[in-house]
Amino acid sequence: MAWNLVPVWRGDFDFFGRQRDLFSDWLDQFEDDWRLTSFEDSERRFHDELDRVRRELHQMDAEPSLLSVKQPFVTDAAGNRKLKLRFDCSDFKPEEITVKTLDNTLKVHAKHVVDEPGRKEHREFTREFTLPENVDPNALKSRLSSDGVLEIEGPAPKAIEEAPKENLVPFEHLESKDNGDK
Repeated sequence: MAWNLVPVWRGDFDFFGRQRDLFSDWLDQFEDDWRLTSFEDSERRFHDELDRVRRELHQMDAEPSLLSVKQPFVTDAAGNRKLKLRFDCSDFKPEEITVKTLDNTLKVHAKHVVDEPGRKEHREFTREFTLPENVDPNALKSRLSSDGVLEIEGPAPKAIEEAPKENLVPFEHLESKDNGDK
């Protein structure tokens, strides 16, 4: 049995260079709006898209973790002033969420990890908030609603004079009527 030589192509192309080199072979696989323009326009669009992917490939789409709230205090319907913060944690299970304080810093952290054969998933959420002076970190309470809204409350210091008044607005729940016209 004789060995067959397999040619090895050597070049300076990186991954994106190889993709550009294969563009003409792939053009018939693209959607119609790519093929309706001239070949040069389609090729330029393809190169632009590859450049965008290269720029954004390893960037994390993350918001700053330090939360800035201009007015974290509200006055409830009973006239009590309090610190009130809300966070959307709907992508996380309750056991994946931690709320803690260190000195005058409140930290909300949620982490979801799935590592199964054929499936890897990682989602993380971190927000920090510097508590205003005279807010007791030990007096904070948190509550997670069924739709994943995490609400953190604590008594406001006496020095807080003006806090927006929070009013509960009642709403009417309308039930759909099935008239059988299906």
